[in-house]
Amino acid sequence: MMSKESKNAVGLFPVTYENKSIPGGLSLKVSLVVSTVTKEVNGIAHITQATNPPLDITSKVHGDYTYMCTMKNCHILVTATGYPEIHWPKGAGHGPVILPNVQLRMILEDDWSGGTVNLKYRDSLAGPWKEVTFPVELANAVPVAQTA
Repeated sequence: MMSKESKNAVGLFPVTYENKSIPGGLSLKVSLVVSTVTKEVNGIAHITQATNPPLDITSKVHGDYTYMCTMKNCHILVTATGYPEIHWPKGAGHGPVILPNVQLRMILEDDWSGGTVNLKYRDSLAGPWKEVTFPVELANAVPVAQTA
């Protein structure tokens, strides 16, 4: 019998998740490329909020995923840490140590269709962490191919 993990080992596929925020509320869009071979995720997280205080945070995220199964069902745990995008001038040498500004913990359905995200973010480089939890949905409809 083939395990859930070996059934889904297809290579790379893109996913984008968004939350359904209320007008002016915190909005998250995270676009990832998932490697089923290495079980890694890489991509961009974008956090915005129109109301005071306004937010516009972009972060390059990298992490991994694993299947969490019980007797009844399976879920996917995605963990990723993000760092702010730095546009360092060419030939400018080494830059400063950059602290992470985003931490994602997503528990997704076993078909990657959506789930719940626990999001921690900093709105300044050394500011305090802020934490929110909300549902996310798959925003793109790229099917995940299954191997037989």
